[in-house]
Amino acid sequence: MGEMIRKPDTNPVIVAAANLILGALGYYLIGQEKKAMIAAIATIVLFPFTCGFLAIPAILIFSYDGYLLGQKLQSGQSISENENGLEFLNTIFKD
Repeated sequence: MGEMIRKPDTNPVIVAAANLILGALGYYLIGQEKKAMIAAIATIVLFPFTCGFLAIPAILIFSYDGYLLGQKLQSGQSISENENGLEFLNTIFKD
């Protein structure tokens, strides 16, 4: 398990909006760089090959996941580099 991330000044709405508008930028903002890269690549690959049909749900899921992680950080808790707010994402982003 890697280093724990602590950012009590995190705004979950900004994290969610960054993931929604700019792909995986929200993950990068909270310190999950590896997860940001994987999410960005997944979005870039899914979009042209599915005409957006799979990329749009993926972006919405990443946005909600970022919001949940932002809430956890805002409450003073710490998260790991690959932690997920949504349990099913553990199949993609593993520690």
